Amino acid sequence: MKHYIDGKTIVITGGSSGFGLEAARMLLEMGAKVAITGRNANRLEEAEESLEKNESLLAIQADACLTEDWKKVIEHVVNQWGTIDVLVLNHGAGVKIANIEDMDDDAIQQVMDINIISVMKGAREVMPVMKKAGKGHILTVASACSYHSWAAFGAYTAAKSGLVGLTKCLHVEMSEWGGKATMFVPGAARTGFCDAAGIDSDWLDGFPGAEEFARTLVQCIDVPDNCFIQEARIWGTAQVPGMVHPF
Repeated sequence: MKHYIDGKTIVITGGSSGFGLEAARMLLEMGAKVAITGRNANRLEEAEESLEKNESLLAIQADACLTEDWKKVIEHVVNQWGTIDVLVLNHGAGVKIANIEDMDDDAIQQVMDINIISVMKGAREVMPVMKKAGKGHILTVASACSYHSWAAFGAYTAAKSGLVGLTKCLHVEMSEWGGKATMFVPGAARTGFCDAAGIDSDWLDGFPGAEEFARTLVQCIDVPDNCFIQEARIWGTAQVPGMVHPF
């Protein structure tokens, strides 16, 4: 079966773990050139070793919240491979999962910076490269919280819900010169999100892991240049009877 991303250059933020790491693994196997980014140098090095570093892989330490780091990543990839065909904005974090009345200013700002403002910055910085080529694909990673509500997830939900409108507008803007945008909407999965946010993760036993959901993320970008998937939602079957009715 033909892979449309064969030979393309793909940048994945949050590529040292979770969906980003597993998507990078699949894309490399499919013939893509992949650059992964992450804030933690040790985790990024471990991810690079896990992916069996080679000439088709770059690992770049960067904070997606910082404009100067975005400029560094884009310059590095373009200097190495000439262009950027796909940007997967996979980074994100719960930061603090708590009722709004218990969120201080710093926590609220961090949630917004990490989950949506940094996404705008990444799209802004990569679009001139894509526009020059007359094509390009941006994929944002949202959350089931974009469409469903749970107590204590208010700030995170606000940020991820914002990705719905942002991604639609990105596609309309990019379509004027041949670009496109897609939103990937995962339900709960065993990615380390709960541990990083300091909340219980025992309830995730039996839920899909990062690799199982990453397959769909990859399918969202492995399409012909003249096609695009607007949005893909994927759930673990265990989540529907226990937590949500998505239909």
